[in-house]
Amino acid sequence: MSINYGKKCEERFKIDWLKSFPDSTITKLYDNTSGYLSISNISDYICYNYPNQYFIECKSHKGASIPFDKITQYKKMKNVVGKKGVRVGIILWLYEKDVIYYIPVSTITQMKKDGEKSVGIRSIKDGYNIIEIPTTKLKVFSVGDYTVLSNLGE
Repeated sequence: MSINYGKKCEERFKIDWLKSFPDSTITKLYDNTSGYLSISNISDYICYNYPNQYFIECKSHKGASIPFDKITQYKKMKNVVGKKGVRVGIILWLYEKDVIYYIPVSTITQMKKDGEKSVGIRSIKDGYNIIEIPTTKLKVFSVGDYTVLSNLGE
């Protein structure tokens, strides 16, 4: 039986978010079933941890980076970037590399302007605003500590 890394990433994120922020809220926005290209939700989750609201899309990928065309919610997410108290980003689990990153949508916008085609490990070395989530490795999955997201700027 193969592992659906995307669904496992979402499940693990929810557990770890609530462990990281016990007094927060997290709401899963369920994907509609009408097809991949007609995505209606802005993100996988809407989270709240005083004083910030987070729109979080969870992505898992096999290699060292994920192509931007795999981040299908980008256009909807960028519409809420810059609103006071709102944080918009991607949780990227590179499961072969055992790393989890938080990538603000504003960083993806800058990377696209710079001609980049994907985001991943090299992007951090290139100086882009990407936050590595502290993790503890389990057998297959990693447990993330998302408290680093409470220090994000606008």
